[in-house]
Amino acid sequence: MAPLSATNPIVRDGLFSIDVVVADSAGKAVSDLEPWDFTLLDNGRPAKIRTVHNSLAASVPAPELIFVLDAVNLSPQQLTQTESAIVHFLGRNNGHLETACFLYRLTRDGLFSSLRPVKDGALLIKELEQKRSQLAVWRTGRDDGPTLLRAWVNISQPNSLSLRALGSIAIDQRDVPGRKVVVWIGPGWPVNGGENGFDEATELSTRLREARITLDNVDAWPNPNQAFNFHDYLEAPRSQKDMQPAKLALPVIATHTGGLVLDSSGDLDPDINQCAEQVRSFYNITFNPPHTYQVDEFHDLLVQVDRPALNVRTLTGYYNEPVYFDNPRPGTQKVTVAELEDLVHSQADLIRKLTNLELTERLSTDRLDALLSMIRNERERRALTADADLSIALPPPPDDIVDRPPPPAEEQRAILERTFDYLQNAIAKLPDFYASRDTVRFEEPPGRDNESWRIPLQDQTLRFAAGEHATVLYRNGHEVVEKKKKLGKGRVVRGVRARGLETTGTFGPILSYVLTAAATSPSTLSWKRWERGKDGDLAVFSYRVASTSNVPELTYCCLPEGNGTTLYQNKADTYGEFAVNPVTGAIMRIVINADLDEERDPDVPLIRSQIMVEYGPVELGGKIYICPQRSVEVSRGRSERELHEWGKVFSVYSYFETMINDVTFGGYHKFGSEFRILPGF
Repeated sequence: MAPLSATNPIVRDGLFSIDVVVADSAGKAVSDLEPWDFTLLDNGRPAKIRTVHNSLAASVPAPELIFVLDAVNLSPQQLTQTESAIVHFLGRNNGHLETACFLYRLTRDGLFSSLRPVKDGALLIKELEQKRSQLAVWRTGRDDGPTLLRAWVNISQPNSLSLRALGSIAIDQRDVPGRKVVVWIGPGWPVNGGENGFDEATELSTRLREARITLDNVDAWPNPNQAFNFHDYLEAPRSQKDMQPAKLALPVIATHTGGLVLDSSGDLDPDINQCAEQVRSFYNITFNPPHTYQVDEFHDLLVQVDRPALNVRTLTGYYNEPVYFDNPRPGTQKVTVAELEDLVHSQADLIRKLTNLELTERLSTDRLDALLSMIRNERERRALTADADLSIALPPPPDDIVDRPPPPAEEQRAILERTFDYLQNAIAKLPDFYASRDTVRFEEPPGRDNESWRIPLQDQTLRFAAGEHATVLYRNGHEVVEKKKKLGKGRVVRGVRARGLETTGTFGPILSYVLTAAATSPSTLSWKRWERGKDGDLAVFSYRVASTSNVPELTYCCLPEGNGTTLYQNKADTYGEFAVNPVTGAIMRIVINADLDEERDPDVPLIRSQIMVEYGPVELGGKIYICPQRSVEVSRGRSERELHEWGKVFSVYSYFETMINDVTFGGYHKFGSEFRILPGF
């Protein structure tokens, strides 16, 4: 079997993405820097840069230029001057814009926007001349169902209305790929009132970062509050005690996003042009934040370039959260199979111990059944089953391993040849039949609505969530599941937690996929060990399959984009082992692990995906066939939370959670009638 080829690993983007603008002393964009020219400092310490993308590359999404018309904080005369300057910009080059543009209009009636970004300046000029935008993001004054915002803002306070408009723009733009430069013209909102808290500051900072928004503030008029200097408030708040309304002033937020703060002294045109000129040339840097156990932990960011006399603008900091990476379950005790068996035999404080342990070895189905026969309490039985399910990919305990030397290479090859012959002939000759399938689903308790999305669940105990009985039909080599029925008193699983864990192909295709791919370059297939089986020793082989091979796709529900129902679909390298009868070549157990690593692939919502299928002899129509007896699928991935902020409803990733499906098969019956001729007829 050919070894995996030595190729350079693909570097994926980091969890966080920031846009960096580099200019020379004359303000001209610098676009010829290389990735190694950049240094990222996170809280003053060098941080690993995952990727650097130059905006000139074809793979980088085109940026957008967004104008905000602020009819709340500008006088009618100032608003007219603003509209005139934007019309002048949009009309350049006969309305043929180099960058797609978009408009938001904030009034005391609500927030309104264009339908879509366009490069046709004439369309946006017409929109401006009509003094209205085409789409209501939300309204404040009349009952428009989900767009009604009266409960969210105090429309008598301009800063409250304005900040929520900015938050809504950030949420609006989260699902749009690429960089956005938002040009907000005017002095912004008053900073001497309002009830802005630390929670709003952290949320606004996070949503602007997620949306990749750089906020530019252009002001053409003298500040009526001469005592206010935004530079005095640039230190980001670390807690509620640091909060002041001025910390959320428009020029302060603009500076934090890496944006420009320009005083045009009466002439808006040059500053709008300056904002537009720096939209297209930038670098996108991705990185991973460090692990933290502290909620809303602020980190200062600084990007340096290895070239003198250059000006660098980017995000000045971010709030780190514990849920950005997985957190180990607190208070668990690691035990061996032998120690677990002693624990069950003692029967002392069993439910507490079973729900707070983690096996270091695989608990086989035979040993699990033996332990279950000693337990009568249903909660204890389910806790023990969940512990065993989480161990499916671990090595077996020493007494399940046969102390026997590996067979010679020729005998290993002969065993594998019998296995492939079994796949090609025995499985292909399976008759049409039906069987019962009972599924038990284990989940961690769902988060409460009043719990923050930033905090991992404290109680990660796996509990019975639902049960299901179904009939599986096997006809012409295909599986069909029908007649599903709920079992037990489990709740109905709905929403994003109802993500599928149903394994298909257990009656043969899953074996063919994996073993055929494992025998194909650049995959690997090698001897592992001898292991005890019900009817004799089993030969165990390990394998690793490259994602380029013909393996099933990895799917997970769901990504937080849009309405939160978008499936994640991708192919991952897989590895595992299979145990075969060395005489017949029949596969008796297979374990499939997706090669997932949250440090290497932080944007992948799954960090664990494992399947184990066990097979055994079944009589069908007077003949013995090898069919599935039990399967377990384990998944651990990011949960989703639905948030309601600034009059918008959207989804975000939250804590990681584990889900298990434990499936048993039985009641096998061959399709067709069986009969015998009676004497005398």
